[in-house]
Amino acid sequence: MTAKIAVTDLPKYLTFATKHGNSVMVTGESGIGKTEVVNSWAMAELGNVIDFRATQIGDADIRGVPYREELISRWAIPDFLPRADRDGEHGAFVMDEFLDQNMESVKASLQQLFLEKRLGDYKFPEGWIIIAIGNRREHGGINRGLSYALQDRFSHYEVVLDSDGLLKYFIKIGVDPMVTSFLKMHGDYMHSRPEKGDSNWAWPTPRSWEKLSKTRGLNPPDDVRFHLYSADVGEGAAVAFRSHEKVASEVPDPDDCINNPGRAKVPENPSAQYAIACSLAFHSSPENYEAVLKYMSRLPAEYGIMLVKESSENKPELADTKAFTDFAMKNTDILLG
Repeated sequence: MTAKIAVTDLPKYLTFATKHGNSVMVTGESGIGKTEVVNSWAMAELGNVIDFRATQIGDADIRGVPYREELISRWAIPDFLPRADRDGEHGAFVMDEFLDQNMESVKASLQQLFLEKRLGDYKFPEGWIIIAIGNRREHGGINRGLSYALQDRFSHYEVVLDSDGLLKYFIKIGVDPMVTSFLKMHGDYMHSRPEKGDSNWAWPTPRSWEKLSKTRGLNPPDDVRFHLYSADVGEGAAVAFRSHEKVASEVPDPDDCINNPGRAKVPENPSAQYAIACSLAFHSSPENYEAVLKYMSRLPAEYGIMLVKESSENKPELADTKAFTDFAMKNTDILLG
């Protein structure tokens, strides 16, 4: 049985799984961040990524174009494969959409590459690793799976959505706090794949919520918001989000909270309180952290604890501030819990 792990935990497994040159297969539901996590880890760990889409090749592309060298026929090395002289000594060759490649001849042609790190005259660079990504049939993928021989050429990891990890990631990258607060209150909308045969092609995933966040950032007029949101996350999620969005008027401007921490508006609605906490966690810096925590002291304690944990995890330099030290001394048991 394939190991199931949280998608946010995948990097620590990849670090070990690839040390001895294993090819790795990562599978999971569409839209939960598989590709983003793999590419981010590879850039941080190896400094180089070739992100290749398996659906764009045919079996003739794998072996390369034949040419004649005197009386011997050879095959030119496909340009999409990594070369140390061109691409560097270390990196990850990420073959995305691999399971959606329905040409069995292509998959068969790649068996030698995945196991022996060769393709005819081509030799895969020693400092490079191979990671394939795809959606299995039970994840909504349209494929015939893998032969037993090809399955045995990978270390397999099935990733699942990590709710807490997703919210931390959204805060880190500055996703609209109204989106983050909605998902905090309505976790069942984080990822909801429609039943087979459902005519609704838009549905909520972490990827589609990022799209909605960008849509909302354009500040569209009220009369078109519902259909814009529906186009990103589907009608059901859009109805729920529009209802949640009505608290938007209660969320204060984060700049006002930082500049006037003792006088800025404090919302009463829990969704709005969580939204401003997320926003301030993103905007926190060593220079304004004292003001941020002063404002947060006016909200229920759990929001201040959340802000300190998320902001200091995303920005470790905040832990060196006097404001953090003073807060930690008053809340040691909770922060360590």
